[in-house]
Amino acid sequence: MKLEGILRVEGEELVFEYKKKDAVVEAYQSDLRTERVPLKELDMLEFKKGWFSGKLILHGKSARSFGDLPGEDLTERVLKVKCKHRNIAADISSNLNLQLSEQKLKELDD
Repeated sequence: MKLEGILRVEGEELVFEYKKKDAVVEAYQSDLRTERVPLKELDMLEFKKGWFSGKLILHGKSARSFGDLPGEDLTERVLKVKCKHRNIAADISSNLNLQLSEQKLKELDD
């Protein structure tokens, strides 16, 4: 099975909309699912640029950070990004890391 979907930022949350597909012939598709991850559950984001695609790597603060969002690692989700969307993914990573840093500084001040 493979997952295909979109990621968007809504206020203080990441919103994932995705379908599960049969990886071989893509004959089977699940219904569209939506999962929300609060930004406060994230430790950081990384964007790694490749030759033909990129990867947006989300690092959660705990094993519960990603809820029911499918993935192999307890505290990490790796999203493959198409070449045409690499700049958007890099911007999301930069902007959210800045926002997460500001939240951490605010928590230190309190």
